[in-house]
Amino acid sequence: MHPSLEQLHRLQGLERQAAALRADIDAVDKRRREIEAPVLDARAALDALNATIEDRQAQRRAGDRDVASAQQRLTKFKQQLMAVTNAREYEAVQHEIATVEGEMKVREDQTISLLFELDELTPQAEAAGRTLADRQDAAGVALAGEADETQRHRLELAAVEGSIAVLRPTIEAGALAIYDRAAKRYPLHAVADLIGELCVGCNVKNRHMITSEVRRGEKLIQCENCTRLLYAIKAAPGQAATPVRRSVGEGGAPPGT
Repeated sequence: MHPSLEQLHRLQGLERQAAALRADIDAVDKRRREIEAPVLDARAALDALNATIEDRQAQRRAGDRDVASAQQRLTKFKQQLMAVTNAREYEAVQHEIATVEGEMKVREDQTISLLFELDELTPQAEAAGRTLADRQDAAGVALAGEADETQRHRLELAAVEGSIAVLRPTIEAGALAIYDRAAKRYPLHAVADLIGELCVGCNVKNRHMITSEVRRGEKLIQCENCTRLLYAIKAAPGQAATPVRRSVGEGGAPPGT
């Protein structure tokens, strides 16, 4: 095998490792949002319950004030009742008393209903608070693990990038230029495996003359169809041949890439 091809094959492997590590690091924010989502849901549920409780308590306090005000009016009317001098005035004051008593009954019934509702909401809020605390604990553990894993990936990436920086200057300039041109067209796939006469990169067979030159290793050979650099490997025993569209030169021009 051509020595530069072996180096280029290794370079591509390192670049793929670096790309995978960068993608994983870039996905940290997405994973963090996924971890924090249950916490946000639990907090929203607790906030909604607390808001409902506060609203019902405010309604109850307003009802208590209304009842107290009505009680003062009722006391006033009862005092007036004792001072009336004729039946007409007596009936008018009695009507006012009945109206106030009706208002008080409505407000008292509303207060009782609110108290029953608060009796149900309070334990729900307490349970929601426990759920939030549990989810916060779980998220804290997960985020700490995520931070550790991300730091490991950053260290691995630095090591891989260091290996790339060391390897590139050792590769023959012409070979590296061919690789870089192919890599612009096929990022992370500039070097393609050659199995038999088949370029795995584009799934097209090359002529026997071309594949023989690849295996002699005297120079770098590119696929006739896709121009990737060909890297000959041996098919595993019993491995089925990959489906082939057609060979270059058979039945017209090679298929487009």
